[in-house]
Amino acid sequence: MSSPAPHLVPAIQPAWQQMPFTADQGSPTKAAIGLITLSNDITIEPELSTFLPRDGVALYSNRIPFPAVNTVEALRSMEQNIRDTAALINPGERLDVVIFGCTSGTMTIGDDVVRARIKEAKPDVETTDPITAGITGLNRLGCKRIAVLTPYIDEVNEVVDRFITSKGMIIGARGSFKLESSAALCRVSPDSIYDAGMALGKADVDGLFISCTALRVSPIIERLEADLGKPVVASNQALAWHATRLAGCDETVEGYGQLLRI
Repeated sequence: MSSPAPHLVPAIQPAWQQMPFTADQGSPTKAAIGLITLSNDITIEPELSTFLPRDGVALYSNRIPFPAVNTVEALRSMEQNIRDTAALINPGERLDVVIFGCTSGTMTIGDDVVRARIKEAKPDVETTDPITAGITGLNRLGCKRIAVLTPYIDEVNEVVDRFITSKGMIIGARGSFKLESSAALCRVSPDSIYDAGMALGKADVDGLFISCTALRVSPIIERLEADLGKPVVASNQALAWHATRLAGCDETVEGYGQLLRI
């Protein structure tokens, strides 16, 4: 019997060495933000990443079930899953803030209820949502009489109207793309948002609020604000600003509206 070829002879493998290392706090040196986002929202994560400071702020998301239509009934249905969705974001790891990434959902369910469901899973974190962040930002910018642009159907717009006015805001101009399809919300072109924002923002108002985390405002928000000569606050922009401030990070971001510069 012939001997095996030299290259087929098993080599004696050295043992695995344990290598020394040091440990630090991990990647989020400034803020760790948890995000509850809709299962079919393809806009919010790229937009938030654009609006957040580049270094030291980490975003961790988990998706909540949501149907193909954006109706009041569908929005209400999310409440039952908020707690469990929040619980699966970085269990046992650092989180400074958990945000609920649905503007119309927060207004339909109730901001206090959304906050309570998150706190059931994450009792020690700060929480915010797009409408809480948006109204906080509008107040900070001195806007009381506002124009509101949404992509929603009228039954949802009625909820928006009641909620915003209940928070002490006056709506001086209203406009909507009136879309029911969840997928369609994410596909409204930034130019269409700009044109609608210009038409509404020219009214006798202090500023413009663009509602919905599915709308892509990052390409046009700075230009829109400059052309109107008034503050423009949008759901994802406000979320990024409020979440970082709640986490104790005061870093500003240029190029996406004056809210991110305060």
